[in-house]
Amino acid sequence: MLPKSHTLFHFTKNIEFLKDILVNGFWPRYCIEDTGWYGGYRIAYPMVCFCDIPLSRVSDHVDFYGNYGIGVTREWAQSNGLSPVMYINQNTPVHSSLSMLLSGNRAGNGYYPLSNSDVNILMANIKPLQGQGKIMNVFCAMRG
Repeated sequence: MLPKSHTLFHFTKNIEFLKDILVNGFWPRYCIEDTGWYGGYRIAYPMVCFCDIPLSRVSDHVDFYGNYGIGVTREWAQSNGLSPVMYINQNTPVHSSLSMLLSGNRAGNGYYPLSNSDVNILMANIKPLQGQGKIMNVFCAMRG
């Protein structure tokens, strides 16, 4: 069996949310992220989460995120601008480089006029291998 699915799934706890997606499309919701991995604090980013877990292995995932799901093809995801999250490990060159970039921006030392916007886009798409995220007031462990 493949470790990932050819379909990306979005799960929710409420059938009404699923019906709304079918009528209005995906709308981001704010998710509190732990940015302590670079010396930051908790920030809420608007996002829509998908997983590529095969349905035969999805039971733990739906226990947390909800039993109602919708799937999209990877081709649909690519043509609609979805991008996978990048996981980083602490104490690596990538972590050090990102920490320097983010610290500079937080201190008001942006590298070019719109660098704060670009940093926000990066931060919304980067997660630590280990840490916490908060969904509906419940903290959950990230990968790892």
